[in-house]
Order: sequence, then structure tokens, then C-alpha cells
Amino acid sequence: MNQWPPSQDLYPERLNRVRELIAAGDDAALAAELADLAVANGDVWRFDGAQVRLALEKEPPARRHALVLAVGERATAPVSELLRMLAHGIGADVLTWPAARLLIDGAGTCNVFPWLDELTLLAEFAERETGALPPGLVAVMRRTAHFRHDRERLRPWLDRQTGLLNAGEAWAETADADAAGRALLTHALAATGPRPAATWTRAAAMVTVGDWKPRVHDWLARVPSPRTIALRVNTLYDLNALLDPYNAQALRGLLHLLSVTPEHVDDAAVIGGLAAYTMEKVPGHGPRDQMIANAAIAALGRLASDPARSELERLRAATRQPGMIKRLDAAMPRRHVS
Repeated sequence: MNQWPPSQDLYPERLNRVRELIAAGDDAALAAELADLAVANGDVWRFDGAQVRLALEKEPPARRHALVLAVGERATAPVSELLRMLAHGIGADVLTWPAARLLIDGAGTCNVFPWLDELTLLAEFAERETGALPPGLVAVMRRTAHFRHDRERLRPWLDRQTGLLNAGEAWAETADADAAGRALLTHALAATGPRPAATWTRAAAMVTVGDWKPRVHDWLARVPSPRTIALRVNTLYDLNALLDPYNAQALRGLLHLLSVTPEHVDDAAVIGGLAAYTMEKVPGHGPRDQMIANAAIAALGRLASDPARSELERLRAATRQPGMIKRLDAAMPRRHVS
């Protein structure tokens, strides 16, 4: 868990200053104070920050809307959480495009968005004003749908998207821009389980034509690249060190594809490299992506080659995680009977 200096959570003098400025109606000074405070507390609003939020929420929507614009003009660092706090509960009758644009930019830095009414309102504004949803907004909508049970509310927008993967990861943007690889991605996203289903495996023959494996190898080699759209970091762990959970579904399907088709000379090394990367522990979180690490280990277990076994042995020697060790040990003998 990240160490968070108490001074970033406890600032009674500044809290009192915010309350005084709210009471005085000095919104120019209030916007400057809030923008500066967001830099000081890392845009994390807990303890005294939560009291700031409660004080602001009591103000009329029109006043908070004006503060969104004023803070957006003054901010010298990302303040997406502050803007989201200020805009909470503001409806379509008050929200304007300039403010919505600030909120849309901020929403794209969120892992998930907590308020579906406001997320769909931003989507409506974006479509009306620009004719399309920005890639960052699509990505947060997909991640939100991935983690929530009421995903049907977002489906009308998501079903209209032509891009198959979320922007924000270099590998996904490269793959999504590759028209020749669209069938591969579509089939990969259709793999919904930890193991390739028989019907899915049979259908793979329709999309794995030509010299397709080097293309997939190139995509997977790009997975460790830094995010192209940075996510807002919480106080527990760095979200930018994890994989996008929506894109990870496609990665799992691509690993399935590599493992159920005739082996390429580079398959084992590419899969092993992805396994090693996703097995790495992220402070405060655990493995970078448990699902992909498991899928990569299983894929190596399905390959019948000495290089695959060597990769499993290398991974086994490099980890001390009991769960991973168990999976690696189980994968090695399975390779000989696949």
C-alpha cells in the first residue's frame, strides 16, 4: 500500500478557508483555492477532503457548474476528481458543452465511473456536440460495464462503437488500427472462459489464415509499453501498472489462439514473456494481471514443444508466489498429453 503523508489528508486551516469562501460567495478565490488544494492533496479527497466535498455538494448546481469552468481554467495539474465532485448531480438543464468537455476529459482518466446517470449524460453531450464518443470516454464506459451488473444502460453507446479495443494501451491501439487483424480480435473477444471451448477452437480455423502469428506476436510484445492515456492513481496501487480489464479479455483470447493452432517457432518465447510480465507483483495489488498470467501459463501447457517447457521452467524458477508455482508445476506435465 502506498504511504500517504497525513498532511495531504489533514488540512483544517484550508478546510476552514474553503468554507469561508463558500459563505462569502467569492467564487474566483474559491476556484483558485480548490485548484491549488487539488494539487496539494493529489486530487484525493478523503478525511478533510471529504469535508470539502460535503461543503461543495450543498451548493446549487448553477454555482457548482461555474466552479467547474473556473477550476478547469486555473488548474495546473490534472484535477479530474475535483471536477467530478463539483459536477455531481448537475443535470442536462444546467450542464454546458464547455463544462462537459472538461468532465469528459477527466472521465477518461478514471478506471471506472461511479455514477451511470452522469456517465450517460456525458456520452449524450459528446455525441450531440461532436458526433462521436472520444476514445477515453469509450474506454471508461467499457471498463465500467465490465465491473457493474447494470451494463445494459451503457450498451446503446457501446454497441455503436467500431473500435474493438480500448484506447490507452499501445498494444491495443496498434491492434485496433490493423484492419487485417480485425477477425482475429473479434474471435479473441468471443473467448469468454479460462480455457478455449471446443466450438470456439473449431471456429478459429476460419480466422487463423495466412501468416497471422507474427502479427499477434507484435501485439503481445507491446503489452509492457507505458499507457498512452494515464489513469488517475488511487492511494492503494498504481492503476497504470495494471492491464485494462476489457482489453485483457482480448489478450486471453489471443493466447488461446496461439495455443490451439500449429506452433510457431516464436510462440513459446512471446507467451512466456507475457506471462512473466503479468506475474510481476504491483505494490498494494498483487500480480499485474492474474487472469492473463494464468492464461499464458495454460497456453504454454497446451504447446507440445521443448521451448514451451523451457519457458515454464524459467517462470517457475523466477517466482516465489505459491499460487503461480502450483499452476506452473501443473502445466508442465499437461504439455505432454495435449
